Amino acid sequence: MMNFETDYVRTANSAFGPASLLDGALLPWQGRIPLSAYDGLQQEALDVQEDGWVTPFNPILVRGEARILPLAWRGDVASGHGAAVVPGEIDEFVSKMQRTGMHWAGTWSDFDWLQESKENSVTSYSAALLDSGVTQGNFWVLRGDIGLGLIWAGEEAEGTMSLALHVVPASWVYQLRPSKPIVGIDLRWSWADVIELYRSHGGGATV
Repeated sequence: MMNFETDYVRTANSAFGPASLLDGALLPWQGRIPLSAYDGLQQEALDVQEDGWVTPFNPILVRGEARILPLAWRGDVASGHGAAVVPGEIDEFVSKMQRTGMHWAGTWSDFDWLQESKENSVTSYSAALLDSGVTQGNFWVLRGDIGLGLIWAGEEAEGTMSLALHVVPASWVYQLRPSKPIVGIDLRWSWADVIELYRSHGGGATV
């Protein structure tokens, strides 16, 4: 369960500052609320064209046609860090995101659903997910044209475990309506990218 005392002190700086790469990070509650609101994903997350901030507590990374909303970073547990966020907190947020996704777009599909033999946009996205270290994913189609992915990647023992929300074309995740193969999809990122984005935008205050 969420520790409300911890949540109270989990500021933008603690979530996105330099120490968060080792200590772990979870969006402050101000960033989690809009992502779990039943009235839908904010339009800014659908329209953004470059790395920036949907809100002062919601970083977004643009990778071509993919938009990545970083949600959590486990931290370098093997080196004795990773104390800023515990697995239970991330798991609870995941459950909330899954419930919200069902409200937005119905029952999700799992990552295994993306594994098929034909070469098309679905397998292109699937290959890019694997290249980026994805270990698990839930997927939805929103409004018929937007694909959403709740994505786990990396390894806890290596200090690279992350959670993110992908916003991609629906043809990348909708097996019944794929398009031609997509060349050059790159979904790689780390919390260091979030830290740099926070620093370059003056502490994340610029949206």
